[in-house]
Amino acid sequence: MKTLYTRIVLTVFMILLLSGAIALLVSNVAYYVWWQPSYSEKTEQTAQAALDYFETHTDGETSAFYRLLAQTGYQLLVVRPDGDIDRYGGSFRDESLVADIIASVRSGDRYDGMRAYPFHLFWLGLFDNEVVNTYGFSLDENDAVFIRPDLGAQIRELHLFVGLFFALLTGLAFILIALSTSLIVRPVRTLTEATRSVASGARPLGLPIERNDEIGTLARRFSDMVDSLEKSEGERRRFVSNVSHEFQTPLTSIKGYASELAVRTEGEAFTYATVIRDETERLSDLTRQLLLLARLDESNVSLTEAVDVSASIEDVIRRHAFQLDEKGIAVATELDESLVVTGDPLLLAQVWTNLLTNAIHASHDGGLITIKTYAADRPTVSIQDSGIGMDEATQARLFERFYKGDVSRTGRGTGLGLAIAQDIVRLHGGEMKVESRLGAGSIFYVRL
Repeated sequence: MKTLYTRIVLTVFMILLLSGAIALLVSNVAYYVWWQPSYSEKTEQTAQAALDYFETHTDGETSAFYRLLAQTGYQLLVVRPDGDIDRYGGSFRDESLVADIIASVRSGDRYDGMRAYPFHLFWLGLFDNEVVNTYGFSLDENDAVFIRPDLGAQIRELHLFVGLFFALLTGLAFILIALSTSLIVRPVRTLTEATRSVASGARPLGLPIERNDEIGTLARRFSDMVDSLEKSEGERRRFVSNVSHEFQTPLTSIKGYASELAVRTEGEAFTYATVIRDETERLSDLTRQLLLLARLDESNVSLTEAVDVSASIEDVIRRHAFQLDEKGIAVATELDESLVVTGDPLLLAQVWTNLLTNAIHASHDGGLITIKTYAADRPTVSIQDSGIGMDEATQARLFERFYKGDVSRTGRGTGLGLAIAQDIVRLHGGEMKVESRLGAGSIFYVRL
């Protein structure tokens, strides 16, 4: 996945490449349409002046004349009457030439290869160093002379200058593009981190609200949204806490009267009283969990006590002995007795309770639950069952509040146990993970 920074840099790079290609193409077309005839005409005038000079100022020594002409910045290919080839000035990349053209030039015709040189899409004919891209004439109807400017000799220093200039220009352009893009993307990354902070329940810091551009406007709107969310969340927490607290007293009374009715009645009345008592107990447990969630959301806890992890887990196992015996479930433990963490002992006991209760509900009768504690890079607790397991869709939403997967849905579940456990673990600076396969059991890891 490409980042915004990468996209901007690649976009600018492609724009530079495309602009360069279009500029080269347009320049090439302009050369062939307007400048090529003029270039050929200038070479023809030079050739004619050289012939006039040879006839009036030399003693007929052709080699000296050719060397003199090469010294003025031209490259020549001379085909002698016997077929020998002499070269003066720079060498040609391609010396192939049709024999009929050589014969025609030797007989006195002129060869205008520059003007007739074919169009190439991205290669400027001016720089194509081939014999076919020359001007040809005859010297005394003996030598066939093909001449063109020796651009390498004429503009070698210009080549170096232009090459260095464009190399520096390109390098500096990319460096400045990368730096400027980084400055553009940095506040976007800050806003991205801010969204993660809000998702995890924290208030984002360092938003670029002082900017006067679109990024600043977005940051200010984002800050206003966070304020609104915090206000709404605070009101929700207070509502849940107050309602849960108010529910506890009447639920306790209902449970007490239902228990008394169950003792004093029999038959259908006893059944109804038992249902009322059990459902009241379930509602009471739900309100207790909601109160605990409100307490965790407000972070109104003290994490300063030393907690013996193994002893805490053993105590939770003892308190669930009846449930374990009822389903014939065995518990195997491998506990590191030296494992001690700093935190809230009641909250950590709640974590072991919720995980063990889930393992019991998910296990088959006569199953096995394995609990291990060990010190890896951090203190770790694993609770493994051999029960029904979970599919990937359930695992993805496992720690959401009030979520109950289909495979683990029971009449007594509230969907809050694992959410509470995760909040407690996070409050202790830790993390929870699960590994599970449908029909093959689950294993929960708590790293504190």
